[in-house]
Amino acid sequence: MKSSLVAAVIGLAIAGAPPAAARQVTPEQAVAFLDKDSDGKCSLNEYLTFQVTRIAQFDADADGALQYGEFRESLNGQGRKNAQRSFEAFDREDQPRALTRREFLGYHAYIFKAFVDTDSDGFMSGAEWAKVMAQN
Repeated sequence: MKSSLVAAVIGLAIAGAPPAAARQVTPEQAVAFLDKDSDGKCSLNEYLTFQVTRIAQFDADADGALQYGEFRESLNGQGRKNAQRSFEAFDREDQPRALTRREFLGYHAYIFKAFVDTDSDGFMSGAEWAKVMAQN
């Protein structure tokens, strides 16, 4: 039950403004939830592995891709405000007007590198998670 709450909170918070429940998850809990190799930090791969699970969560028509509305629903806060621009920037493959799994993960890789991993070491630390939370 607790891991489900942590998963939901992390998904919402990383994509944009967190709900009030996100403030109850410590940076250490967030990183530990994503940290599958138990090295104390979250790598880009671990972050993207979590994001893969979110595709099915928001793919309302179960076609394996996210249309704009589905993509927008997966975001919060500033991410949602920029959804149209982000969608257009990452919608580059054969399936027009829908983000494929690869495109969705490309978007989240960009978010991780540009906004989450602020020290560019390839990992999200508890301190970086705390900064993400403070900005939202």
